[in-house]
Amino acid sequence: MPIRRPAILAATAVLALLAVAGPGTRPASAQTAIKVVVNGEPITSNEINQRARFLRLVAKELSGPALQKQAMEELIDEKLKAAEAKRVKVTITEAQVDAAFAGIAERVKLAPSQLGQALAQQGIDARTLRARLRGQLTWQQLVLNRFSKSVTITDSQIIAALEKKGANRADLVKPTKTDEFLISQITFVVAKSTPGGAAARLKEAEAFRARLNGCDGLNELARSYKEVVIKNVGRRTAEELPEGFRKPLTETPVGKATKPQAGGAGVELLAVCEKREVQTDIQDRGKVENDLREQEGQLLARQYISELRRIAVIDYK
Repeated sequence: MPIRRPAILAATAVLALLAVAGPGTRPASAQTAIKVVVNGEPITSNEINQRARFLRLVAKELSGPALQKQAMEELIDEKLKAAEAKRVKVTITEAQVDAAFAGIAERVKLAPSQLGQALAQQGIDARTLRARLRGQLTWQQLVLNRFSKSVTITDSQIIAALEKKGANRADLVKPTKTDEFLISQITFVVAKSTPGGAAARLKEAEAFRARLNGCDGLNELARSYKEVVIKNVGRRTAEELPEGFRKPLTETPVGKATKPQAGGAGVELLAVCEKREVQTDIQDRGKVENDLREQEGQLLARQYISELRRIAVIDYK
């Protein structure tokens, strides 16, 4: 179910960071003070200042007190998410954070160490970005665990959304046919610090592929391996896929996966959960259904964090 993950960090945002960032100046150290306590967990002025510096680079519309408040509220949410993850036994490992950090660096054509240096030039500790990534990965997993089976979209919702796309309903119906796939992405996370890790993970991914026999058992099979992340990509037509993926997916039987290959976060393969030939109007329907699912998923996620805040003890100093 495509409740989509919160965006980890848009590559364009980091590109902007690197494009506009000059040599930077490291701010003078100041005595830190506790500014807020969340269920007994303190958040310090230094943490808020660090997060505010980072947000200033990726959210330029914020400044002054608004920027500080945004930074503080983001850190509060992360404390709540971490506590909730502990309660329901959701764990995000250092390897997953490493992979997310390395993925950002790769997209902007830097080594992870170079990305850390670029942040340091602006007085931002790389641990600030890593903490933000951990919070986002945690939230993604919490939302998926809680709502993966509860988002439903009715035909009437889809029809209403289709009608909004154009007054002439006939414009949505074309004789063209195409293949549509329901896809899940499986990533075997590779820790950059582990020598030979990629080769070992490739072997595991190949074994996984051989054992996979239908998407119903996808999550259970993934639990028999360490550091495996599954992302529901949703429905995609052949035209929506990068050209290099079209042939492998077309040739992959339903319930099986494509050949593993290296990706930004590790070794990746795509499972074909459904495959069908569709006309353009049905293709449009699939896109609309995915958009509606994402919107409902985002609404449920906002309700979830509101619920966590409602029952929390948050003491502003």
